[in-house]
Amino acid sequence: MALNMKTLTQAFAKASAVIEKTVSTTVQEVTGPRPLQDFELLDQVGSGGPGLAWRIYTARPRDGAPSAPYPVVSVWVLDKRALAEARARAGLSKAAEDAFLDLVRADAARLVRLRHPGVLHVVQALDETKAAMAMATEPVFASVSNALGCLDNVGKVPKELKGMEMGLLEIKHGLLQVAETLDFLHNNAHLAHRAISPETVFITSSGSWKLGGFGFALSVDQATGGLTASQQFHYSDYDVEDTALPLQPSLNYTAPELVRSGDSKVGSACDMFSFGCLAYHLIARRPLLDCHNNVKMYMNALTYLTSEAFSNIPSDLVSDLQRMLSVDAVSRPSAMAFTGSSFFRDDTRLRALRFLDHLLERDNMQKTEFLKALSDMWKDFDSRVLRYKVLPPLCAELRNMVMQPMILPMVLTIAESQDKADFELSTLPALVPVFTSASGETLLLLVKHADLIINKAAQEHLISHVLPMLVRAYDDNDPRLQEEVLRRTVPLSRQLDIKLLKQAVLPRVHGLALKTTVAAVRVNALRCLGDLVPSLDKEGILGILETVKRCTAVDHSAPTLMCTLGVANAIYKQCGVEFAAEYVVPLIFPLLTAHQLNVQQFAKYMLFVKDITRLKRSAV
Repeated sequence: MALNMKTLTQAFAKASAVIEKTVSTTVQEVTGPRPLQDFELLDQVGSGGPGLAWRIYTARPRDGAPSAPYPVVSVWVLDKRALAEARARAGLSKAAEDAFLDLVRADAARLVRLRHPGVLHVVQALDETKAAMAMATEPVFASVSNALGCLDNVGKVPKELKGMEMGLLEIKHGLLQVAETLDFLHNNAHLAHRAISPETVFITSSGSWKLGGFGFALSVDQATGGLTASQQFHYSDYDVEDTALPLQPSLNYTAPELVRSGDSKVGSACDMFSFGCLAYHLIARRPLLDCHNNVKMYMNALTYLTSEAFSNIPSDLVSDLQRMLSVDAVSRPSAMAFTGSSFFRDDTRLRALRFLDHLLERDNMQKTEFLKALSDMWKDFDSRVLRYKVLPPLCAELRNMVMQPMILPMVLTIAESQDKADFELSTLPALVPVFTSASGETLLLLVKHADLIINKAAQEHLISHVLPMLVRAYDDNDPRLQEEVLRRTVPLSRQLDIKLLKQAVLPRVHGLALKTTVAAVRVNALRCLGDLVPSLDKEGILGILETVKRCTAVDHSAPTLMCTLGVANAIYKQCGVEFAAEYVVPLIFPLLTAHQLNVQQFAKYMLFVKDITRLKRSAV
């Protein structure tokens, strides 16, 4: 029988494809969804989505993984097996589990399609295996639900969430961002979210409030303003805690037209009711409708809502909030109308934050005037607002060389309150280009804050970015820079190994001591050499003695002589009496005749020589 090569080739190709798919599927089941393969999970930062089912982790790209637009991302993980166990414990059907997973898939798919600054940015789309689902987004701080103290599905609670309280200014700014996103959804994307709640609003690492949780979203008919596939939710008449598999939005935030059966007038206004409930919860620090998904409790709470319920709400928000919470959907304001409320409009501090939101779009003259005003507002901003609302746009603006002298002091001031990990993640990347290009007054400012930078930067960043900047300061001709960098040398030396210290730093300190014509620079250089003695070996210390000898040969001024005595004492304490008697006393003794020493200074010199001589004799 003749062999058909074409048929054989096709058979081989088909078999190869089957094998490749089988291997790929097997590998995926072992290693997990694609985001878990491409990113290394670090700490869990929070939870979110319906029932807070998603666990959200900080993650960084693995070696060889596709490049990401952020140095770190958030990887969202949903454990299907844990979900199945929770479903079984709750006595729910497998169909309910499948329906919930379909909601999660719909949410993830919608997030990928929606492109807006107020919608969570997906870095890597949803992928799933039999055991888990995962996707990667821009870095997230937490869900608003987490920020309000609900920490369900969070294993080890991050210290940032423990006892966290948001001030009114931060809440205002966040609500304004959500309102603008809702305006986009309603008027551009023609969508009704239908599930606005603390579980579906997220705070990013840069402090922005963004929407997620689009699993219940439906299109809005542009002609009628109603939902194209309107459907009501069906809640129970008794208390139900269905957080294991929430197949409907939380009743505490759901508009009445989505609850009442037979209500045909359902449109994007349902989101404004939910948004009103969210705003109330954030400002009053308690939910308006705490009804445990019991529709009777919900209707009673709405029916008997009194003005007393708004006693904790700022007076300039009450009327707008009451309109948003109206049972009549037509009476509710649009999202854009809500942004015009005096609650937002009359707040000067909020206007400042809004200007910062769009700082990159302003010209330098506008920025200069604003930053002058901002410097007077610092006392009015709490630490969270400074860190999450003010710092990110200022860091982004550091690329503007013209504005650097105004912005850099503010960035460095805010950075003082950051811990090391936060500084390295959010502030250092913006400072690195400044380290490289800084000169003149900008370099002087950075050197003055070098202690802050040295203490908060990891050694790898210290060596690759901070040390080269300080070396430029050593080599600069400006005496102010030379003095400042000498004052910061000792903290720097504690972070460097002796080889690098002797190679990059010590020769420059010697050079400043010997070559400068400015007395203050020489004094600081000699002090610095004395402070470096404990970090050096015998060879390094002998080098210091040689430099001191050369300095005192040409400069007998009292400050130089007293700094020399300080170096001598440091060497004696470090190396002992034998070393001091052999190498230090021969240097000090001739200086006793210097007429620049006053009586007290001469006495200190004599005391040092006598002490060494006495101790040397005792040792013999």
